[in-house]
Amino acid sequence: MITKRLIFALCTAGLLLPAAFDALANDRKTVKMTLLPPRLQTMFDNTKTVCFGRFMIDVPASATTAWGRASVPVTVLVYPNAFGEVRKEARQFIRELESEKAINLNNVPLLISVEDVSRPEGQIVAGYEGFEAIGTLVIRGFFKLNDAGVIVKTRPLLSIKDETTELIRGIARRIRERDETEVPAEPGNCIEYGFLPDESGTPKENPGELIEIGFRLKEFPDTQLSIAIRPAQRKFNESNTLEWQLARLERDLKAEDPNHIRLKTKYLRKGKRTIQNWGEGFEALARSPEQPEIHSIHDFGMDFQGVAKDPLKPFINIQMQTGIADNEAGATKPLLSDAEAIAVWDKITSTIRVRPTGMAAPGTAKTDAQPHTPLGELAATGRTCPQSGTWESSEPSAIEGGQRRYIKDGDIMPRIAVRGEPSLWQKIKGETPSHQFATIWKLVGYDPNPAIVDVAAPMPPFAQGLLDAVSAKSENSTGGDQSEDTPPQGQG
Repeated sequence: MITKRLIFALCTAGLLLPAAFDALANDRKTVKMTLLPPRLQTMFDNTKTVCFGRFMIDVPASATTAWGRASVPVTVLVYPNAFGEVRKEARQFIRELESEKAINLNNVPLLISVEDVSRPEGQIVAGYEGFEAIGTLVIRGFFKLNDAGVIVKTRPLLSIKDETTELIRGIARRIRERDETEVPAEPGNCIEYGFLPDESGTPKENPGELIEIGFRLKEFPDTQLSIAIRPAQRKFNESNTLEWQLARLERDLKAEDPNHIRLKTKYLRKGKRTIQNWGEGFEALARSPEQPEIHSIHDFGMDFQGVAKDPLKPFINIQMQTGIADNEAGATKPLLSDAEAIAVWDKITSTIRVRPTGMAAPGTAKTDAQPHTPLGELAATGRTCPQSGTWESSEPSAIEGGQRRYIKDGDIMPRIAVRGEPSLWQKIKGETPSHQFATIWKLVGYDPNPAIVDVAAPMPPFAQGLLDAVSAKSENSTGGDQSEDTPPQGQG
């Protein structure tokens, strides 16, 4: 049986609870980052960029990367140099389905079908999920990718068996191997050992993407940082936010015992936080109190609400803990001081950003008269502009310079000015406050005159279909060990 060992715990010790994003008020604030103390500087002298999902992050080159779930929108696993093991896994799965009976279907075997696939080589196996056979299936694809093996897992409803099989077949045709250092320049999702490019045209996959990844520092092995990404919720629920849960936890602890030891938690920093183009989030950097047999540790957390149906502005939950030993928080004393822990947190989290796509190779000659980038291409603030033309900001309330502007190839994609809510005094004086924010720009025309831009410029493949409903399953998923996913299509 093939298993993937997740050495990185994507959880907390219970102080900073898993949460959805924080939707806070109008005042936006940028936290002043803590500079690296001298003994940490060497660790960050040599860094690596790691691609995960549609995003990337810079971490020390010595850091260990550990992956959790990757649902894009179903579970896809790549096993380097292990096609033989994947083939054995397929045979074992078939035997298991053949040996079990569906009692609600006159005791027929759970196995429904085994489909041989030639391109790529492999099999798609379908069966009933359990002996009660109440309409849910389990379908797995087993494929050969050079010397590697690929397994695709999902649990669809019986009514969408054919659509799910076609989805798996399409994933198998597009998936390719990828090493940790590769950062693809095309739209799609980075997963462990693999990259799944978006389909051309309108993707059949629902954009219910879920990615979990973590990092452990070699120089400070008790320190680990994790990131969980999933679709933003359609409707904001305050009770799912980190800020609300911390307040609720404090109330519950006080009701239980006004002198509860955990009420002595020290907050090193707590409040609003912005990163890249994700707008306003909430972070809480805490140091837990020393307890009998449990050491005081750093327990940092941050969340962003994101934007529903936008895979470039998803739900994001970021956590970091120190004092980890054998995946147990508080089992050892932290190797980082308070100031060092904050500096590491700020240094790494500030590099999380959207992975640029469609960029020309360095040194390629380009001219305004020869457009090479398709309309609908996306580029984030701070990236190099890949194509001269008219670009449209994702911020509809942009004021200074307008939501659209002509940006020249090679220039840095700018920030956007957004109208803020005036105070009473500003209203009296007739002033309109504005704030500068990072944004996502979309190429909507090659002509330098924004007035004649085609408003209906097509979006790139991975952005198509974003107006489709995000699956409820992905939306409500907050954690846990889940090896298979249900495709969103056809769910009630």
